[in-house]
Amino acid sequence: MRPGYVISAIAAIWSCPLWMMAGGSVSRPASVIPSRTLADSLSLTERNAADSTELDRREKTIDSLYCPEVSEAGASMHFRTKVIDTGTIDETAVPPEYGYTWTNTGDRPVTVLKVSTTCGCAVPSFDRQPVAPGKSGSLTITYHPKGHPGKFERRIFVYTDLSGSRPAAVLSLKGYVEAADVPVWLYRYRMGNLCLRRTSVKFDGQKKGVERIMCMNAGDTPLTIGADAGLLPPFLTLRCEPETIPPGGEADIVVSYDPGAVPMRMLKAVPVILTGLDLPPSQRTIQVEIIDETNIRR
Repeated sequence: MRPGYVISAIAAIWSCPLWMMAGGSVSRPASVIPSRTLADSLSLTERNAADSTELDRREKTIDSLYCPEVSEAGASMHFRTKVIDTGTIDETAVPPEYGYTWTNTGDRPVTVLKVSTTCGCAVPSFDRQPVAPGKSGSLTITYHPKGHPGKFERRIFVYTDLSGSRPAAVLSLKGYVEAADVPVWLYRYRMGNLCLRRTSVKFDGQKKGVERIMCMNAGDTPLTIGADAGLLPPFLTLRCEPETIPPGGEADIVVSYDPGAVPMRMLKAVPVILTGLDLPPSQRTIQVEIIDETNIRR
């Protein structure tokens, strides 16, 4: 076949609609049928509208929780400031307190019934006594920085006997927590510069046992931790590994129990006073609990 005929044949096939080929036996693909395309388009539009409506609903829910509408009754509470900037707080610092003062500018007494915050690290305290017109009231927020390094902003919602389900005022506490050099937030308890994971241990009264309490030195000088030998019962021993904890260092307080040295009668909970800490005995004591059914029957 001549090249010219081939080119002409190819051009004819290319210009011929698909449905006309093979004697018209090939129909149009279902995907291009106008009625189905329209239905699919409508379905997609409806789904997009439904998704958009759901997204708007979620956003409104989040916004209402984080920044709810303020009750009209809140107009009678005039705060000197509704926003406090704490500046920089050290993560290891004693939790600081911040006060918000307000004046009752209305013609009825106002009683603060509840104060809630957007984080458990911001703990409110307030007076529940009625504040007469023209008088002032206050509330305090104690901020716990441990475990919350970085920039923060906490919302505070004030509810009164006049505000109903909506807050009478929305306050703000913001600032920055400087991260600690050592992870003190991993330790729930603190005895001066000694941070501990726990302050109590338990033993089966019939078996020898060893329990360890993880601890850390959050101070600038070494700590040598031990126990007051004169007050330690014969069935308990305590040591620290290592014996001296360097600044920022971690260690284990190791408590051992020997049932063979237990007297006929003893307390179910034995206080053990630690040494090496410049604190009153009550503030440097761990508890050792002995679980022994025979001891309970005695």
